[in-house]
Amino acid sequence: MNKILPFFNLIRFKNLAIIILTQCLIKYSLINYFVNDFVLSDFNFSLLVFATILITAAGYIINDIYDVEADKINKTKSVMIGKYISAKSAMWWYFTFNIMGLALGVYLAFIVGSPILSIIFIYSIYSLWIYSKKFKKSLLIGNIQVAFLTALCILNVALYDIWPNGIVSDNGELITFKIITYYAGFSVLITLIREIMKDIEDYTGDLASNAKTLVITYGVRNTKIFAILFIVTIFTFIAYIQYFQYSVLSSEFEYDISIWGANNIAIIYTICIQLLFIYLSLNIYNATHKKDFYFISQLCKVIMIFGILSIPLFTYLHLN
Repeated sequence: MNKILPFFNLIRFKNLAIIILTQCLIKYSLINYFVNDFVLSDFNFSLLVFATILITAAGYIINDIYDVEADKINKTKSVMIGKYISAKSAMWWYFTFNIMGLALGVYLAFIVGSPILSIIFIYSIYSLWIYSKKFKKSLLIGNIQVAFLTALCILNVALYDIWPNGIVSDNGELITFKIITYYAGFSVLITLIREIMKDIEDYTGDLASNAKTLVITYGVRNTKIFAILFIVTIFTFIAYIQYFQYSVLSSEFEYDISIWGANNIAIIYTICIQLLFIYLSLNIYNATHKKDFYFISQLCKVIMIFGILSIPLFTYLHLN
């Protein structure tokens, strides 16, 4: 019983819960409403979520296995391996989760009639391993890897549930796939910002382990500027969406129409997201201590959740 909580901390259960929430919202608040011929049944979708969670959890485990020494400096209280869970036991869970996740992913790929989708899970396992072993301490490569894998958790639902039947505009597939792609792009940028802030937070331990992260290579000030540039990119992207929303609302049509994400409440919601990014920028600019960068990292997670929650809201407003 005393090892259950450390195990949940090892696999980052809170982060896994966010992935589950995200995939469920994409499936049940977007695809099932707007795609007439979606592929995954509820059972098969649950297998897809489970496979994703297993491989992600395995990624967290192998990351901690390779990062024990740095974590003893960066996160003394959060070290699980060697303190609560043996390295041998952690490695056993790593292989078990990967084998189960890969088996489910391959099975689903054949079930939906697109065996090539198996490559997604093979790539994810390899990418998480090579990230933990080599690229986590490199200049930006590791950050980009994590950001892309985060986006893949979002795209995976569309690839398994829409792509096998073809993506055409007549039955809602094309526009739904585009919306999911936009959210994936949003997740890439916010994850990049979060990973860069975590690198600043872990500066001391990474330096001791001869890492070459962005902050070690270019310093805290330049790294903060780099992160703020990403925020400006997201801000501009949201502004473009707001321009589209305003254009729809200010246009006159012969018949009453409703476009997903284009209404007054949706505009207010996107403004709130922009305000959160302004707040995030101010915190990054003023951050000086380790606890400041930890707060920023958690704030990025909150913003990501806030962004994902727009999916059920926009769908509800569109249908009502």
